[in-house]
Amino acid sequence: MVDEILTREARDCYRFLLDNTNFDENSAGCGLTRDRASNPVKTSIAGAGFMLSALAIGVENGWDDKETNRRRALATVRNIWENIPHFHGFFAHYLEYETGKRYKKCEYSTIDTVLFLNGLIVADSYFSCPEISRYAEKIFSRVDWRKFVYKHNNRHVFRMAYNDIRGGDYLRKTQEGWIFRWSMMAEQLSMYVLAAASPSVSEKLARALYFGFERTVGGYRDHQFVFTPLGALFVHQYSHAWLDFRKYYDAYGFDWFENSVKAARANHSYCRDRGGDFRTFSAGLWGLSSCDGPKGYRGYGAPPFASNGNEVKERTDGTVAVYAALASLPFCPDLVKETVKVFMKYPELSGPYGFYDSINLDLDWHSRDYLSIDKGISLLMIDNYYRQTNWRYYMKHRLIKTGVEKLGFIRKEESDVDD
Repeated sequence: MVDEILTREARDCYRFLLDNTNFDENSAGCGLTRDRASNPVKTSIAGAGFMLSALAIGVENGWDDKETNRRRALATVRNIWENIPHFHGFFAHYLEYETGKRYKKCEYSTIDTVLFLNGLIVADSYFSCPEISRYAEKIFSRVDWRKFVYKHNNRHVFRMAYNDIRGGDYLRKTQEGWIFRWSMMAEQLSMYVLAAASPSVSEKLARALYFGFERTVGGYRDHQFVFTPLGALFVHQYSHAWLDFRKYYDAYGFDWFENSVKAARANHSYCRDRGGDFRTFSAGLWGLSSCDGPKGYRGYGAPPFASNGNEVKERTDGTVAVYAALASLPFCPDLVKETVKVFMKYPELSGPYGFYDSINLDLDWHSRDYLSIDKGISLLMIDNYYRQTNWRYYMKHRLIKTGVEKLGFIRKEESDVDD
């Protein structure tokens, strides 16, 4: 029963991504996927990355034929190469659905470009199409990783983003230029593998970048792990949707897959322990992460917390992100499957494309919207659990093999993880 619900949810996620992607080959926005259902104009380049991975998953599950999705992938990569604005190969975070133009005052984003590149690599690997490969090579080769590298506290780190619009997104009114840095563990792990895969990045620099971000260990109850300061669960999921960390330790012997297992279980334990304070949690729901909430989009999280060296006591109002639980399926299937049963007790949580984004029982509220990155991560992780489509085709790509080798990742010896 639960397996059927999860399979249906995966298909609903797939249909959302495709139905909200511009596949008009005469449009300058071809291949762009809406950021959320409620805004028909705004797309996200990350959403397009999830969509490209979805094209492979759709064929493997028999939801569409391979030639149809190959054509969709080709139309996407051709237009992304020819028309979508970028800064040294890094794409604008948000774009207009019809025109492909930069959306308002958004930044050029490293992580959102990486999420697109991850999907691009899966599509290239899966469809084995010379035309797709030609554009994939052009798009990847155009990315100037070194442009976004600088030294912070005597360590090599990536900058997060760049915005040439004075007072644009993530900038003060009088500012323009570079925005923040990847100096801590978050959702960017696959960025280091992609950078290492580039011939313009030496092995020395690739490893310096990978070991340049802080790895702060903390925990909740018995779950000790490298954590992100504000406790959002998605940071332990995004890179894992593509990189199959079940198979590798890093060069220091660290196990990132197990780290995400502990983070997911800690998130669940915290919600369970707070059941006396929040009806959402007492009902058996969990999954604290960035999502829509009663007062708009918020960055919910579970401990441990840290912000500028100061302890944060709480980052919840009882809202849980549906995707945060669903995308934990490869890490703790027992907990996720029990939670899916609870989700089904609330029929108002489901709509035309499966589960809505989030729910808060304490405030008698639930989202009525769908976000492409949230439906995307749900689809990829559900499919990785049942079929490993994304993992298999991403890890076999020559770029990923090169990146993993240059970073010195160590192959695990467990025989129960299939190639």
